[in-house]
Amino acid sequence: MTSPDKFALETERDFLLQSLENLESEYSSGGIDEDSYRNLHDDYTARTAIVLRKLSSDGKEIEASPPVSSRRRVLTISAISAFIVIAAISLAFAVGIRLPGQSVTGNTESTSDKKVSSADRQRRLEAAVVADPKDISARLLLAQYLEAQGDLALALEQYDAILTIDASNAPALAQSGRILYLTAGAGPAVDAAGLVEKSQLRLDAALLADPEYSEARFFRAIVRANEFADFSGAQGDLQRYLVTEPNGRFAAQARQLLTDVTNALSSPSSSGGGG
Repeated sequence: MTSPDKFALETERDFLLQSLENLESEYSSGGIDEDSYRNLHDDYTARTAIVLRKLSSDGKEIEASPPVSSRRRVLTISAISAFIVIAAISLAFAVGIRLPGQSVTGNTESTSDKKVSSADRQRRLEAAVVADPKDISARLLLAQYLEAQGDLALALEQYDAILTIDASNAPALAQSGRILYLTAGAGPAVDAAGLVEKSQLRLDAALLADPEYSEARFFRAIVRANEFADFSGAQGDLQRYLVTEPNGRFAAQARQLLTDVTNALSSPSSSGGGG
C-alpha cells in the first residue's frame, strides 16, 4: 500500500469512528430518532469494517466470505456492529491515554500545552514496552492503541507477546480472539475457517482463565451465533453477560443480539447448535 493510499484510509477511518461516536452522543441526547440512528449506525459500521480490514491487510482486496444463511446474516449485522464499537471505544481511549511524563490533564511535566501527536504517542507507548518487555499493562495499552490505529496485525503481536509471559491472561486471550475473528474475512476462505477456530479456542481459554471476564462471553456469543449457529450457547453467554454487565459498554449490542438468537431458536428450522 502506498503512503497516500494508507493516509486516505486512515483519514476515512478517523472520520467514520468519530462519526460513530458523535452519532451515539446525538442519539443518547434525544437528537435523533431510533430508525435514523440504526440506519446511520449500520452504514457507518459497514464502511468502518471495510476500511479497518483494508488497513489490516495492507490494502489488498478482501475476498468475499462464503454465503451464510439468511438467519445468520441477520445476526451478522448485530455482530459486526458490536465489534466495530470496540474499535471506536479503543480510538477514544487511545487518544486519551496518559503517557509517561504526563499529568492527569494530559500535559507533560514541563507544562507544555501542545497535544502529543499520534506518532509521538505510539513511540512513547513502544518505549514503555522496550523499557520493560514483561510489563503486561504497557503491552495492553500499546495493543489497544495499535488497534485503534487500524493495525490489527501489530496489536495481535502484542497480545501474543503477553501470552508468552502469561498464557492465562484473560484480557489478552479474549481481545486477541476478537481480533482473529475480525480478520477472518481478510483472506481466503480456508484461512478464514482457521482464524475462526483459533478465535473460538482463545475465547474459551479466556473464560477458563477467568469466568468473570464478561467481555469474553459477549465476544464468544457473537462467534457462536454467526459461525456455528450455536444459538443456545450464544443465548447463555449473552444472558450471563447482561446479568454481570447490565450497563456495560456492550449492553445495547448484547440485548439486540440476544433478541436475534432467541428469535432464531424459536424458528422451526433452527438447529439450536450445541456446546
